[in-house]
Amino acid sequence: MMHMAEIVSGEPDREAWASWLDETRVLRDRHGLVDAELFERVEDIRDATYAYISVRGWTHEEDFQEAMALGALDHGFSGRAVERIVIRMRTQLGDLAPTGPGHVWLVNPFEIAGAEIEGALAMWDRAKDHMLAHPGFMNARLFRARSPAAKHGLLNVSQWRDAASFKQALADRAYDRHRERSLSYKLHPSLCRRVFDLGEASAAPVPVPSVPAESVVA
Repeated sequence: MMHMAEIVSGEPDREAWASWLDETRVLRDRHGLVDAELFERVEDIRDATYAYISVRGWTHEEDFQEAMALGALDHGFSGRAVERIVIRMRTQLGDLAPTGPGHVWLVNPFEIAGAEIEGALAMWDRAKDHMLAHPGFMNARLFRARSPAAKHGLLNVSQWRDAASFKQALADRAYDRHRERSLSYKLHPSLCRRVFDLGEASAAPVPVPSVPAESVVA
């Protein structure tokens, strides 16, 4: 399976993600899209200037290539500046889960390339046991860009039961050495809400945005 991430600049608004939903419907119905998630930034943790990050997946790469060639990926986000990255799953921790009350997602694009990537992977591998053991952690996925020249070489997406659990894990003194290592890399983490998941969408129509805009983060 192959994935594409989209990092969308600016501030969240309904028009932007409504256009993404419309594009997602077309990709699902005509171009073999099987997986799509859209995350909206609600709290900046460090230098997160994006409004949305999406992750969409295809079982067959030829379906993705056809969609690209036909311009089917050019209509989302209402003309916003979008960075698109072809990615592959590097690691998954825990089972993926549906959206529940209070759930938040840490979404963290790593602005690294080339030789920096291996060091960042080693850092992530050392830190993951701390997060796995912490109450409130649900799952995590680490994606790696296919191209070594991509601006954002890694993307971490992890689900937590609530923002307080994540913040407690981040503030834990046992995490200090991992935090210090992370400062040597240009990371852009934020807490997000998942405003759409194709796996949770019911039947045929992709819904129109109707989720209240208020933040889920205290």
